Amino acid sequence: MISVPNFNNSAFCLMVAVVLNAGTVVLSQDLAPARPLVILIGPPLSGKTTLVTPIQGRYGIPGISVEDLIKDHASELRKMHRGRTSMAEMRYDPAMSRYLRARLGSMDLGRGAALDGFPATQMQAEELAKMIQELHLNPIVLQLEVPDAVVRKRAAAAGRQSDQPKIIEQRIKDYHREFDMISVYYPNAKIVKIDGTQSEEKMWKAIQQALDEAKLRVAEKK
Repeated sequence: MISVPNFNNSAFCLMVAVVLNAGTVVLSQDLAPARPLVILIGPPLSGKTTLVTPIQGRYGIPGISVEDLIKDHASELRKMHRGRTSMAEMRYDPAMSRYLRARLGSMDLGRGAALDGFPATQMQAEELAKMIQELHLNPIVLQLEVPDAVVRKRAAAAGRQSDQPKIIEQRIKDYHREFDMISVYYPNAKIVKIDGTQSEEKMWKAIQQALDEAKLRVAEKK
């Protein structure tokens, strides 16, 4: 379901609205969006990374995961933080914007791109606004909704260091602080809320329907 509420005039609301307004293209019923930027947003363990893969496969869109950006630049990040910050928390580092800009600049964006885990902060959202405008991207937001209790349960089951109670609680708080009102922040872009408690198959069907309705071109089978 596409949600476009009409209220809230905070500075952050206006800032994030710029993120998508800067690159929004009016879609016709017949034309595919030029250079689509699919942005997956959701709390920790909502399934963003898992769902990027089928998006890539069906629509031929390259995916960019913030976790991959962290791994690719782990040495630099460790030097900057000197062990004070866990690798999971590196997603909030301002350097993520620089890494993403470099990755987008090196890619063929003819079919667009899909982001997993970015933006994660207000500063990253501001930087993404500039990238959208500079690269003439058309953003489509997919917001995965998962209750906090379910996130905690999934974290406990995963048992990874990045999902320890103290870390996961902070990530949940950070997500709510930055993105609880995300549907308000994007009044002129296509926004689709996805029930993240569904099975992976049902979530994928909902995402596929949303992207098909947005006129994304299905990749030709080789």
